[in-house]
Amino acid sequence: MIRLKPVLETPPRECPNCRATLSASDFLITGMRNLADFYCPQCESEFYGDLPAGQALYTPILLDKKSGAVYDDYNVGWFSGWLADSYAKRTKEPLGFGVRKFSKVKNKVVLLNCLDTLYGHSLLKLLNAQHYIDRQPDASLIVLLPQFLEWMLPNGVAEAWIVDLPLRRGTEWNDWLAGEIGERLEPFREVYLSVAFSHPHIEDFNIERFTRVAPFPLENFGMREKNPVITFIWREDRLWETVNSATSTRFEKIKRRLSIPQKHREEQTRKVIKFAECLRGEFPMLDFAVVGLGKSVELPGWISDLRLAKMNDEAERRWCERYAESHLVIGVHGSNMLLPSAHAGGVIELIGEERQGNFPQDILFRRSDAREMFFRYRFVPHATAPEDLACLALIMLHYEDFRRLMGPEFCRHQEEYDFEDWLLPERGGLK
Repeated sequence: MIRLKPVLETPPRECPNCRATLSASDFLITGMRNLADFYCPQCESEFYGDLPAGQALYTPILLDKKSGAVYDDYNVGWFSGWLADSYAKRTKEPLGFGVRKFSKVKNKVVLLNCLDTLYGHSLLKLLNAQHYIDRQPDASLIVLLPQFLEWMLPNGVAEAWIVDLPLRRGTEWNDWLAGEIGERLEPFREVYLSVAFSHPHIEDFNIERFTRVAPFPLENFGMREKNPVITFIWREDRLWETVNSATSTRFEKIKRRLSIPQKHREEQTRKVIKFAECLRGEFPMLDFAVVGLGKSVELPGWISDLRLAKMNDEAERRWCERYAESHLVIGVHGSNMLLPSAHAGGVIELIGEERQGNFPQDILFRRSDAREMFFRYRFVPHATAPEDLACLALIMLHYEDFRRLMGPEFCRHQEEYDFEDWLLPERGGLK
């Protein structure tokens, strides 16, 4: 945690002009940005600098108050650019600001800031809440979050400060909001800021405490082979492509980006249908559904179409229930895979060359034996053909074969053995 009150504590920062150590006088939270007000006692330059929380825990940026120039020692242009742009366009526009009180707030509080411009970033920050609820009983947790995450607030939060700030404005520097937050924190004697890990450890949260949906029971992963439940995670802004970008020419890449979006969606639809048909040939009773945002292309009636044009809390909870029923979820890399991976039995992710540096940031792993985890989580190029993807899914659905050979309960020495347990399931066929 970073202490904000009664005395602000910050890691030492150097003045980029004269290399003297900067003095920090105060803090302000302008939206997704948690900042310290810095002053150089030697050259009298003034700066705002990121406090070590969220992305800024790894790549803190300094901003010159007078010129608006940013000092980025980590070459993260997207992150420093957000700060520079938001400062240049800072606003005092009031925002919708709701307060939900769940319990009496102690004099020692921890503020967890979940505001962001990306859905996945906001959700991942919220998962840090469980640590403070379970392991900081002397402090009250206050969560600052956007409206779309309110439904995921876990029990144990003292207060929720809900800000009407859509994702498209998530980088906004809002002086009105900074003043509102500062004023609401004023009565408390001790205030700390959560470090809000971008990728909290899997042992530090239980997804059921956030969604109120119990994940797929892993002991059933190899069961129901005759009618497995498969869910494809749909999105229309990042598609399943069967063209390998690694071997494409620059012209071909530009041409694809400039193609009519509807053509791409129709191509993705054909691939999803082909993938489902391949599985249906093996499992006639297959329960196959498509979940996600966007309904520009129709699906055949035998595929359950759970897509929506616009998200709402109740729909997202129902989607989580579907993920928790699914033996496998399949989708293109992105934040759309966070909740599916947290609830389903297994995952196949299609990932493009340009996203390899983000592997596997969008997966909320369910901890089990290491070999089982390798089996249940698969990552394949987004150029993978539907037929090849179906072959992989079939292998994963025959998990019982893997379990008898490599599952921990079948690989440990015992005093006595019931050898019938090791026999693989009979499937018939020629002897």
